[in-house]
Amino acid sequence: MRSVIIMIFGLLFIGCGDDACQHDNDVVAQPVDIEVGRLEERLFSSKSVEEIESFLDANQSVADIFLDAQQYPSNTILAEKLMTLVQNPGMDTLYQEASAEFASINEMVTELELAFGKLQAIYPETKTPRLETIVTGLYKDIYITDTLIVVGLDFFIGDEATYKPQQIPYYILSRYDKEHLSSIIVKYLSGQLVLPGKKPTLLSEMIDFGKTYYLAQRLLPCTPDSILLGYTPQDMELINDNEAVIWATLLENQILYETSHITKRKFLGERPNIYEINQKCPGRVGAWVGWQIVNSYMEKNDVDINSLLMETDNEKIFMQSGYKPQSR
Repeated sequence: MRSVIIMIFGLLFIGCGDDACQHDNDVVAQPVDIEVGRLEERLFSSKSVEEIESFLDANQSVADIFLDAQQYPSNTILAEKLMTLVQNPGMDTLYQEASAEFASINEMVTELELAFGKLQAIYPETKTPRLETIVTGLYKDIYITDTLIVVGLDFFIGDEATYKPQQIPYYILSRYDKEHLSSIIVKYLSGQLVLPGKKPTLLSEMIDFGKTYYLAQRLLPCTPDSILLGYTPQDMELINDNEAVIWATLLENQILYETSHITKRKFLGERPNIYEINQKCPGRVGAWVGWQIVNSYMEKNDVDINSLLMETDNEKIFMQSGYKPQSR
């Protein structure tokens, strides 16, 4: 499985409806124990360059991934740079605030263990990753593979942070908090299991997202809709109340079979609003519609999750979904 360093642009998902945990029994989780390393504690307790160099040597994979250690002639030079950063008052503020916000990560670990337990029930070959946390001065936010997850906690302190990630739009920055972390990880990993549709149309890519959301919903069955999708409660109410209008707009504009990347980005990419539908319609709503189509398909057909994720004929999924939202 390929890895990624994510700035959380384009991580999409719709959750489990008004009845929290309504899909909790859809997949019975296997027992999973995720090993956790709180690297920020050791890094910031270091009193010398030698101690930081020892820290880097002991955590070389994380040093390479999160600190670009391979760009330095030796860990000694990187350790000298980190020693200066650790002694910087601004860095200390980030560390203290991240430590306070994430004094306990037990809830997040429990959510991830449940998700991986369910994923291993569906795909027995799924590995159990190690989780590492660190503070790097807002250098990198998150790294995800099926064997290692590294979280830069200073990115996820939330609204009260003294220092916030720069050059990130406000509507994306709202997802950089503790509440969203589990869903960010699970949505990414779910997406890696979906075979892309064989046609590069807007509709096909909407359904690709829908498959991802369908799986992620069952791996995190108790996570609220607004957290999973990254929408405000007001956004959720708007799209639910106007599902028929959103669908009618897509049909009237005759864009479902568009292959233009520009068109697809308008309805699937990060935007504060999709003005082509309505000035208040939140971005990425095409992905939400794709999830509705997949959900309808799974309700009306005797198909398991594995078959859904392996299906590349998204036109067939659409036709067999019978998706036709009604005005409320």
